[in-house]
Amino acid sequence: MAKVILIDPRGWQGAVSGYGPAPNVGIAYLVPMLQRYGHEVLVIDLNNEVMTDQQVLAAIEEYHADIVGFSVKTATMKSARILAQQVKNFLPTVPVILGGPHTKLAWCELAGEPWFDIVFVGEGELVFPIICHRLVGGESVEDLPGVVTRHNANDDFRLNSPLLVAADLNALPFSEYGLFPQNVKEYIRTNYPLVTSRGCVYDCIFCSVPEISGKGFRKRSPKSVIDELRWAQEKYVATRFWIVDDVFNLDIKRCKEICRALIQADLGMMWSCPNGLRADRVDPELAQLMFQSGCRSVNVGVESADPEILAAVKKGETIGDIEKGIRIFKEAGIIVAGYFVIGLPGDSLRAQQRSVEFAKRTGIGAHFNILVPYPGTELWHWAKANARFLADPEDGIHFRTSPDAIRIVIETDDFLASERKQAYEMVHTRLKRFDMLIPPNLPRWQYYRRLFRLLWNYDRGQLPGYMFRRLVGKFRNVFAQVIRLARKAIR
Repeated sequence: MAKVILIDPRGWQGAVSGYGPAPNVGIAYLVPMLQRYGHEVLVIDLNNEVMTDQQVLAAIEEYHADIVGFSVKTATMKSARILAQQVKNFLPTVPVILGGPHTKLAWCELAGEPWFDIVFVGEGELVFPIICHRLVGGESVEDLPGVVTRHNANDDFRLNSPLLVAADLNALPFSEYGLFPQNVKEYIRTNYPLVTSRGCVYDCIFCSVPEISGKGFRKRSPKSVIDELRWAQEKYVATRFWIVDDVFNLDIKRCKEICRALIQADLGMMWSCPNGLRADRVDPELAQLMFQSGCRSVNVGVESADPEILAAVKKGETIGDIEKGIRIFKEAGIIVAGYFVIGLPGDSLRAQQRSVEFAKRTGIGAHFNILVPYPGTELWHWAKANARFLADPEDGIHFRTSPDAIRIVIETDDFLASERKQAYEMVHTRLKRFDMLIPPNLPRWQYYRRLFRLLWNYDRGQLPGYMFRRLVGKFRNVFAQVIRLARKAIR
C-alpha cells in the first residue's frame, strides 16, 4: 500500500494567519478512507502549523512518501502551485495529485500545469484511495471517474465524469483529526466541525457550492449524527460542535428529527451554525427544538437588504422572509448574526446603507465582506462581461476578521473600487466595528486620529457622544487608579 502525504496549502484561514485554527474538513474525511484501504497517511497542515517550504520538502523525503496530495481552495491555489513546483523539482518521481474544491472550478486550466501529475475533481473519499493503490502498483488511473486526462497532443483535456459525489454519507467513516497539529486537536474540543449533509439546491449566482458539491441534497440520518458526536466526545473530549453544512435546514422535518435525537441522547453539548443556514427555512417549532437541543447561535446569509440586489443574485428569498426568520430564531433565545456582501451586481453606497439599517433594526451581528467572484459561478461570468478585474480571485478574501488592507477584486462603472472601500469603511464605522478598520497595535494618537476620521466621514452625528463616552471611560480608569494608589498608601 502507499505512503500518502496530504497537504493543506497556506491561505488566509487558519491559526498561522491569525484567523484561528481552521481544520480542513475535506482532508479529515480522506484520512480514514485511505487508512481503510490500508494506506499510511501523514497530514501537513500549513494553515495551522508554521513550516517553511524546505521543512515540508524534508518531511516528504523523510516520510518516504509514495504520493503527495494537495487539497486546494481558490484562496490556497497560489501557495499550492509554488510548493508543488518545488516538490516536483526536489522529488521528480513522486506523483503529485491536486484535489479539493478549486479543481472543480478550474480543472481544465490546472490540468495543463506541469507540476501536477494528476488533477482530480469531486469528492475524493471513494476514488482517491483507489488512485493511490493503482499508482504504487504502476497501473493507469485514466479510466477512473473524476480524473482529468489529456485528450490529444494539443493539450485538450477531458474530465471522466462531470461531478463525483458520495451518494450515501452514512457509509463514510467519521472525520479524523488525530494527524492534525495539536492546536487543531485542542480547537475541535469546543468547535468540533460536524457535517450532516452536502449539496445545495438553490441558484445563488455568487456561490460555488452547487458546482463543487452538486445541485442535489444528500443527508445523513439522525442516528449517524448522534453516533459521530458520541465518538467525538470519546476520541477528542469534544464539548461543543459546529454544524458546517452547505444548507443545514433545507429539510425542516429532518432538522427537527436531528434536534429531537440530540435532546433524547442528552449529550450535554452546546452547538451553533456558523454558516449554511437559511432564514426562510425555519418555523417556531424548529427554532425551539434547536434551542432545546443546545443551539445557541446561528449565522444566516442576508447578502443585501436591497430587494433588487437580492432578486438579482437569485437568493430565492425576500427581505421579509429573512427578517421573519431572524425574529423566529431570536424569539427562541438563539443569537443571530448575518453575512452581507459588498459588491454584488447593482450594489451601491446607498444599498449598503440599507443593509446597515437592516442589521441595526433587527439587532443582529453583522459581517460585511468584499465580493470575490469564484471561477465557474454565474457571478464569475457576469464579472467577466461587466466588470474590471483589479486582482486575481485567488488573492481574494471573502471572510475578514482583522483590519488588513482591503482587497477589492473587481469594480464596475457604477460602483468603483474607491466606492467599495468607502462602503466597507462606512458599514463597519456605523456598526462600531473599529476592530475591522484600525489595527489594535497602533500608537494611541494614531488610533484616535483614524477613529476621528472614520466617525467624521461616516457617522458624524455620533461623534460627540462617542468621544464623550471615551472621556468618561478614561476618567473612570484614572479615578480607579487613584483609589488603588490611595489604598496602597494607607496600608
